[in-house]
Amino acid sequence: MATEVISGRPRAESHTLRAEEERLRAHLEQQLRVRTRFAPLADVRALLVSPDRADRPKSLVVSSQASVAERIYLYVHVAAHIALGHNLPLVTIVEGVPGVTRFSDASRHREAEELARAIWWGQTDKGGLLGAPALVQRSAMLRRLLATGVTRTALRSVLIGLRHAYYDLHIERALARSRMAAWLRDALCLTAVVCVAPQLSD
Repeated sequence: MATEVISGRPRAESHTLRAEEERLRAHLEQQLRVRTRFAPLADVRALLVSPDRADRPKSLVVSSQASVAERIYLYVHVAAHIALGHNLPLVTIVEGVPGVTRFSDASRHREAEELARAIWWGQTDKGGLLGAPALVQRSAMLRRLLATGVTRTALRSVLIGLRHAYYDLHIERALARSRMAAWLRDALCLTAVVCVAPQLSD
């Protein structure tokens, strides 16, 4: 079963989104011993290759075509596979593009999807620090707005509009350290990920 990822990148990927991707990638390497690299892949978003021995690091190859938001989702999804013990020695887990079935065991894929959703929303500690940004992770309002495609798209448009206004009006210096600006940055990051991976929504 292919991991559902919707293409359509925002006009510019925010610094917050890129910093979150770097943080999650570092967490994968330090806590789960997963080394990530990027390569051109056809019909595949990611490959998780497990070594023959547990003392060796796992290798995650992510498509160089994947957006930053897609990579964040894939890191959480791969961590779910690892937490569920799907990464057996010498086994490769393939995450295909939408519409292309690559993962042979659909039940394991569904288990990983469910656990990835729980990790993303902070409902389990199995992923460690791989959840959504903490400032917005437990926002019931955001969860409701992200639950359906129409409100998800509208919310993303509003947040991107606010980000553009924030910079176009040159108020970033005055508000840069405010809680409101931090919430908006994190909300945009969370929304960007759920927009490319709607299975994370309720």
